[in-house]
Amino acid sequence: MKTVGIIANTSKSGVGDAAAHVLEWATIHDLTLVVDESFREFAPSGVTCLTEPQLVETAELIFAFGGDGTLLTAAKRVAASERETPIIGVNMGSLGFLTQIAEDEFVDVLKRLNPDRLPVSSRMMLSVDIEGRGERLPALNDVVIVKGADSRMLSFEARVDGEIVTRYAADGLILSTPTGSTAHSVSAGGPVVAPNVEAVIATPICPHSLSIRSLVVPPSAVVEVEMLSCDEKTTVAADGHKVFQVSVGETVIVKRAPIDAHLVEVAERSYYEILRTKMRWAGGVRER
Repeated sequence: MKTVGIIANTSKSGVGDAAAHVLEWATIHDLTLVVDESFREFAPSGVTCLTEPQLVETAELIFAFGGDGTLLTAAKRVAASERETPIIGVNMGSLGFLTQIAEDEFVDVLKRLNPDRLPVSSRMMLSVDIEGRGERLPALNDVVIVKGADSRMLSFEARVDGEIVTRYAADGLILSTPTGSTAHSVSAGGPVVAPNVEAVIATPICPHSLSIRSLVVPPSAVVEVEMLSCDEKTTVAADGHKVFQVSVGETVIVKRAPIDAHLVEVAERSYYEILRTKMRWAGGVRER
């Protein structure tokens, strides 16, 4: 490893100090630090500023300073470039489920972080496109098909590997990875799935039937959603960013992306401890 980079949400306080700590760490390990050009005013003196595509092509490790949204953005940029660069997320906000490292823990984490022995977790991603358009985009958390705020309920047919599952009347459909199972999907009644379990979770949004529930399918499944009834305000979002408008007769295709995200996991808390704490699950835990 020769070069490390920073992608940050510059609206968060403390990002300048965090970058200075990364520069000190990089210098100790004889590494070059580069930052996104939007970070220019916060960058330590002498650090090279690159465009985001240049940074993604150059950096062999990326620090994402902000919240989960910043980490998701970094993961999508890396996946779009077809690279497998590890990403370390640092939470500069409030919740930060994916960005496991808290701002006040970061300096201690850096002290024990060895760039030659990074503890990396591979997370499956999804890719989404509209049949016939030829533009496929990645998502680490989820792909969401949703109606407009003042639109009528959607009607759509879902197929898995070419076989009809059911026809839905609902406000939308969430197709989530295990990583994203604790985001929009769980809010809509979907299951929490541990990130080391590979699967695709299909969760309807406000279905017009009490019998319809979430469905978990294998990671190799190709999910097709054909729109039977919708209007021009119906959108498809990848990790919260609206990427497509979809019309009646069009089919949204979601399947596993060809490249996984690689997240550096250096927090001393386990996934289940983070789950208990940040999801604020009720119920006592008996100390052993």
